Amino acid sequence: MTSESQGTEDERAFRMKAREYMKAHLPPRIPGEPFMDWEDKALVEKDRAIQKALWDGGLAGIEVPKAYGGQGLDRRFSDIFYEEAKPYRLAWHFGNAFNIVLPVLLKHGNETLKKTYIPAMLRGDHIWCQLLSEPSGGSDLAGVITRAEKRGDTWILNGSKVWTTGGSDCDMGMCLARTDWTVPKHAGLTMFAVNMRAPGMTITPLKLINGESDFCQEFMDDLEVPDDHVIGEVNGGWTTAGTQLAAEKAGMARGWHEGVDAAVDAAEIDLNPRYAELARSLGVADDPHARQLIGEAYVIDAIHKLTTRRVGSGVRSGALPPSAGSVSSLMAARVDVRRTALLSELAGAEGVVAGPGEDIAIGMARVTTHRIGGGTLEMQLNGVAERFLGLPREADPSRKLPFNELRHNRNGGQKDDA
Repeated sequence: MTSESQGTEDERAFRMKAREYMKAHLPPRIPGEPFMDWEDKALVEKDRAIQKALWDGGLAGIEVPKAYGGQGLDRRFSDIFYEEAKPYRLAWHFGNAFNIVLPVLLKHGNETLKKTYIPAMLRGDHIWCQLLSEPSGGSDLAGVITRAEKRGDTWILNGSKVWTTGGSDCDMGMCLARTDWTVPKHAGLTMFAVNMRAPGMTITPLKLINGESDFCQEFMDDLEVPDDHVIGEVNGGWTTAGTQLAAEKAGMARGWHEGVDAAVDAAEIDLNPRYAELARSLGVADDPHARQLIGEAYVIDAIHKLTTRRVGSGVRSGALPPSAGSVSSLMAARVDVRRTALLSELAGAEGVVAGPGEDIAIGMARVTTHRIGGGTLEMQLNGVAERFLGLPREADPSRKLPFNELRHNRNGGQKDDA
């Protein structure tokens, strides 16, 4: 179902243009093909080619101002685009670029950054990542210790970032670094646009326990960054990071891989067939307890989808603030934890063992990552409480002390003399 019968003449003309162009130039969706797989280099390159095709057809950056390579249209045209794009694969490896980096550059970037990097992103030339978490910590984002020192017209970055999704395939990154150690931790941060291929940047894929290497660690050794690659204000990085985190939550609220579902609300919620298939494969499809486990999994999936849909619709329409996205993020974490517990109980030993070359589909699910990815579950609870519900912030005396007087993990918990 689409809204084809509605809309203005311009909207109907745009629909026909999008329909005809995508039919001729975009690959169809393939059942079972992952939305993202950073180890599948051919799939990453396929998404670059898809984004380039959208650029060539005048369908990239629908809501982006024309001055920066976009189409300068409103959200309604985006909805039409995603309605027409449902049969096709889109450039889903650009999720960080479009959901997070693009809003940040539009709000905080100088004209050089906007005119250089937004068109390159829309053309499919640049995939972006976030360089936030560090070996010394991740959820306390204001506690980063990657150091940036200015020498002439250049910033020199030294430090390490970790748990960077797709880092080895990214061309550019948004890096939060400390530029002043003598002020409170939130006040001495600056956000930079960094070239992931530049001398001084070493990227190391991390082998996870499930055998995958989607995440990377980066080492910056005298990495040179031009002064005009500061995103926002020097020592104003916490403000930029706030926009970044809000954009991430908003992306989660509307659906990270836009175009996966139709832009219009579906009348029904599809049930995941994997649960019943698993029960049948284990010979417990008629077991009352197994059926109860599957039933609860269906219910929490449905609640999650409905809540995400409601939050996403509210954020798009303006009925809900962008901070409402933190609700979707928190729910994803809690639902995934509970779902994996249910399926692990259903599967028993089959969920934690596998033969050579087989996937461990249950025990290695995204429980751990959803409890820490994008901030720990506890930090997400704080985010909902403080940013969305407006509850008082927890007392934190460290917010007023100079960072170089705080204890942190850089020297085994000792004070830093920087």
